[in-house]
Amino acid sequence: MIDKSILLDNKKFTVGIFDDSDKLLHAVHTLQKKGVKIFDCYTPFPVHHLDKALGYTRTNLTIGAFLCGMLGSLTGFTLAYYMNVVDWPMIIGGKPQDISVFTSFIPVIFELTILFTAFGMVIMFFARSRMIHGIKEDLLSRRQTDDHLVLAIDNSEEQSLSNEEIQSLLVNEGALEVDGCRQAFNTSLTGEEALALNLSNSENIAIETMTIENDNSAVINPNDETNANFLNIIKSTLGEFSGTKDDLKQINGIGPKYEQTLNSIGIFTFEQVSRMTQDVIKALEEITNYFPGKIEREDWISQAKQLMTN
Repeated sequence: MIDKSILLDNKKFTVGIFDDSDKLLHAVHTLQKKGVKIFDCYTPFPVHHLDKALGYTRTNLTIGAFLCGMLGSLTGFTLAYYMNVVDWPMIIGGKPQDISVFTSFIPVIFELTILFTAFGMVIMFFARSRMIHGIKEDLLSRRQTDDHLVLAIDNSEEQSLSNEEIQSLLVNEGALEVDGCRQAFNTSLTGEEALALNLSNSENIAIETMTIENDNSAVINPNDETNANFLNIIKSTLGEFSGTKDDLKQINGIGPKYEQTLNSIGIFTFEQVSRMTQDVIKALEEITNYFPGKIEREDWISQAKQLMTN
């Protein structure tokens, strides 16, 4: 019953990330005209006409709802007839105890019809979409649940255009970010674990180990093209580490694991944190899969400046 075609497990995608629904919809139409097969689009809000553009037909959930309703009606009639006619017959107002008392069963039949339909639709929807309790979500971009829209193309399918041509087309359509080889991740992992998982599943990744002074833990540094660009933004803005390493855990919102992740990127001091810009924050969120907007909400920059004066 579960639709396995929507699963992202162990698949690699070419993705285009947009901040405008009209641009996303236009990109879908353009790609389809070029013969490109789109795996799916992920949006934090409904985009009108996107379902038709992707070729989705009317759902069969209504048929399932009808069958559940019929089962509810049959259950209601059987229950009422057995209780009032077979198991414990009672003569009320001189009414005969046979099928003619059907009209008194209507309220029970109606309520069970509604009950079976409602619960049946919910169960079928969650089973069909694999939204079962305990399952971990699959994301291609952390911001796809916030303010960004993601267009995904399965790299394992044969396409009419090359991967490079598809990426170029996405850029021309207004994509904020394009990645030619991305795998899904979930937010149940810590920032460092998610980073390590992304590295282990990526192609053409060089993993190097860096030993930090007074720190015996080995950390993993990304060396792929996408993360390298983000790292360049961070290093060019915050500068190279020099001097004494600060205890970044004093900043509200930074725990031991995330401190190690920041150290692996090259951030060791309050002074570096205090120089963060919006570009640096975005780069950090993309590299570490950290919650979007959390750094600003917890005001790391002001906290770092205050800790520098103490």
